Amino acid sequence: MLKHAGPQARATVRVERSRDELRLTVTDDGRGAAADPGDGRGHGLRGMQERVAAYGGTLRAGPRPGGGFELSVQLPTGGRY
Repeated sequence: MLKHAGPQARATVRVERSRDELRLTVTDDGRGAAADPGDGRGHGLRGMQERVAAYGGTLRAGPRPGGGFELSVQLPTGGRY
């Protein structure tokens, strides 16, 4: 994310776990680029969405209201943790 956020941007990573899901949230305070899924050939949002969906999860990404960008992934744990 910082690659697209700008040289002075900072990122925060938060991981939360419950019995049923794992949630990963990454935010930055950079330029807040639009949520472009990319062309599917690299490691862009579309590729991440496909990998998350393969495990039954969801991915949301987009600009934050106050600026910056947020990416959130939720993955089911099947009650295993």
